[in-house]
Amino acid sequence: MTLSFHIRHEVTPERSKEVFDAIGADLPYDHVTQPERQETRLRQLGLVNNNVLTENGKLIQLLCYKTPSLWGNLLHYFQYSLWNVDLPLENGFSWTYRYFTNYLWKANVVSLNDSLWDPLVASLIGEIEASLCFASEIPDATREGTVSLSKFSLVGATHWLKALTPPVIENDIFTRRHFCPPELALLALGWVGQATNGDLCIDFLLTPERRESLCRICLLDPSALDRVLDWTLPLYPTVVQPGTGAGVYGRFVRFLRWPELRDLLH
Repeated sequence: MTLSFHIRHEVTPERSKEVFDAIGADLPYDHVTQPERQETRLRQLGLVNNNVLTENGKLIQLLCYKTPSLWGNLLHYFQYSLWNVDLPLENGFSWTYRYFTNYLWKANVVSLNDSLWDPLVASLIGEIEASLCFASEIPDATREGTVSLSKFSLVGATHWLKALTPPVIENDIFTRRHFCPPELALLALGWVGQATNGDLCIDFLLTPERRESLCRICLLDPSALDRVLDWTLPLYPTVVQPGTGAGVYGRFVRFLRWPELRDLLH
């Protein structure tokens, strides 16, 4: 296995959707630009396998047929959440995607111009080389014995962030948004719950750290989070409900089960 942090800039939401739709309809897709790279990304995300849609792929097909604008948000979620600290040498592109997304969110307002890329790439490489997850593996697990990243890796991530609805990038300016689809909010809530040792059927406190994690993955302004949760929770009462606690400790929710893609087809 080769450890790679590069996000291919040739893989775009539009091209990958063409390939995804063609696979779902059992049609050729050789006409798509670099179709094999689009298919590779879809396979990495667990949406296709052996040239057919996986179970998750079929669910996304149904969701996007109902609401086409979900494609960008759902693929953003999968790319952000795929990297796992327990398997750090797998899906390095997702680590880069998450780091870049978190950087933009923390900065709040960012001009995506040429002055941004080189310093940010250098910062990324420094983070990787200093990381306990990666440092000792770089000489042997990377293709050239060193971390290979460029501005095109970040351009590759930017393609997907530009596909979000409501948008976070307009006229090459990133800003946090004040709403996100409840489908993304539910998946993100479950991901944060599991990543921070939440339990089912008991109150789960949305601590400041958990709230920030939710806002980062959803690219929300913190002032909008409670409004998004107020919109989301009533839509999925068999999955998550308001917690019984409130007041000085903050807001609680209660997971009845961990959210899955199929729960979005309510």
